Amino acid sequence: MTTTLRSTLQAQLGWTWRDAVGANVVANTNRLQWSQDLENGVGTNQADAVWDVVDQSLSAGTSITLSLDGLVRNLFGDAITIALAKVKALLVVNKNASGSGYLLLGGAASDEWHAPLGASGDCVKIMPGAALMLACPQSGWDVAAGATELKLAAVGDDATFDITILGVAASG
Repeated sequence: MTTTLRSTLQAQLGWTWRDAVGANVVANTNRLQWSQDLENGVGTNQADAVWDVVDQSLSAGTSITLSLDGLVRNLFGDAITIALAKVKALLVVNKNASGSGYLLLGGAASDEWHAPLGASGDCVKIMPGAALMLACPQSGWDVAAGATELKLAAVGDDATFDITILGVAASG
């Protein structure tokens, strides 16, 4: 069986800003958008593996640590393990509509994968109703021995989230 993956990364921020300046109304309407298609493969602007979880729940004060070199999921009726060599994109959506709690991405206790975050121990807050997308479609971020663990924690309240990781498989 031949496996083929095609994917699209997109981000967009649009606005209309109006302000009264004397007797006139000044308006600024614009949109910043970015899009990148990725073909099947292991090179620049290519990916050959995807892993996702929908409606995952964490109780306040708990966390999960994802081993990027051994992501397990059920797909097409079978349990499969995806071992990533590179991450090309990561999308996390905090599905909580309100509350004071948030998701915290990063900060695994050992073998921390922090490539897009900067340094070991660096974390990013994902507030209720928010999304975080990190993308490096050209070269991707390496997943290597000693840097394989991605932690996601619920801080201050229970959290429900979706996560998708797009990358290059270690066997790719």
